[in-house]
Amino acid sequence: MSDDGLPEAAWAYLRALDAELSDVPSGTAEEIVADVRAHIADALDSGRSADEVLAGLGAAPDVARQAREELGLPDQDRPERVGRTLSLVASAVGVLIAVCVSFLLPSTVPVEPIQADAGEQGVLGRLGPGIALLALLTLLPALVAAAPLVAPARVRAGSRLAGAIALTMFACAAGETGLYYFPLALVAWAAAFVPWAVRRGAGGRWWHVLAGGIVAMPGVLVAVASAGGSVGVGWVGAALWIAGPVAAGALCAYGFRAGYAVTALAGALVMILAMAERGFLFAAFWLFGGLYLALGAAGYAAARPADGDPATARAADGDPTSPPVDGDPAGAPGAPARPRPEPATEADPEAAAPAG
Repeated sequence: MSDDGLPEAAWAYLRALDAELSDVPSGTAEEIVADVRAHIADALDSGRSADEVLAGLGAAPDVARQAREELGLPDQDRPERVGRTLSLVASAVGVLIAVCVSFLLPSTVPVEPIQADAGEQGVLGRLGPGIALLALLTLLPALVAAAPLVAPARVRAGSRLAGAIALTMFACAAGETGLYYFPLALVAWAAAFVPWAVRRGAGGRWWHVLAGGIVAMPGVLVAVASAGGSVGVGWVGAALWIAGPVAAGALCAYGFRAGYAVTALAGALVMILAMAERGFLFAAFWLFGGLYLALGAAGYAAARPADGDPATARAADGDPTSPPVDGDPAGAPGAPARPRPEPATEADPEAAAPAG
């Protein structure tokens, strides 16, 4: 049993309903879930079993569909939107990596000049027509990441998983070149896993806290090293390497989409700078940037936009069973209509009795 007396099956149902209502403004979705929770509690108090109550409610997608109809909202599939967004991000990362491998990486490798003035030519001139074939080959991982965007709906989830596995195998087997594709593999895994987690209502507050800890970790490590005297950090460095990650991590821990957006952009910037200024720590910065990009993109795609009320935005942290906001009764004027689940087929005699 849960802390408030509801069985675990009821909590699982409420989490599934909250996930299905992900495209509904967070405050309204919270009211709907609270209404269903109250209905379950009342039915259980009347002596009915949890299985009977949940069977009478119907499947969570059906209740969510009824809510959207009464609210006048289109019936959208949030997990599919999350997967599509992450597949687009993976495709963009694949194109970025292909450009880096095709044009920036070969320019640092000594080659035999094709002509006497090859030193004054660009990469295409130095490597000749072969670079065009290389560019096409380096785009293949991006095409693998983009394949789910055009795949039929029934095989879309499977194609994302297959693409993530293929990209991981390629990154591990391609030697030094494969190192460049590890960030793409990370985003591909996010595109395969996050929609599945969103559909099942998994994650929630612990996901945001874990993500925030990972994002803030570099800042904490630099701060500890600076305090111990092993690393010298000036004011600019402190703002960039300590305050920045810690602030972004705090935003992610509280479930703010802005924190995830900043994290993803910071990761992309670190990757670009690492490629432009290849040095001794290139691999560390490249992989670190890829992890930030994948984590930020996944959190941004999965987080629910708040509807402007900080008190009700807590539904974005995946806690569908939090109590209603004080002072916001279910029947407040102007509140959108909410679906009231029908009782079980075998109605409770007390509930079915006429009033008075």
